[in-house]
Amino acid sequence: MSLLFLIPLTIGLAVSYLFKNSTADMAELTSLSTVACLIVSLILAPWQLKIVVLMLAILTPQAT
Repeated sequence: MSLLFLIPLTIGLAVSYLFKNSTADMAELTSLSTVACLIVSLILAPWQLKIVVLMLAILTPQAT
């Protein structure tokens, strides 16, 4: 199994770390790139991991 999907995930985590330690203007840019990296990571992830994420989303109780 290729671990190529971990590259954007790692980049997204690094950017989210920068988000916590940056100013307001930079925080907007880092939050956008974090979301983009996480979406790309999910697109590149193997189907088994996608199933696990889907099951977590379905089984997590919703706040009312």
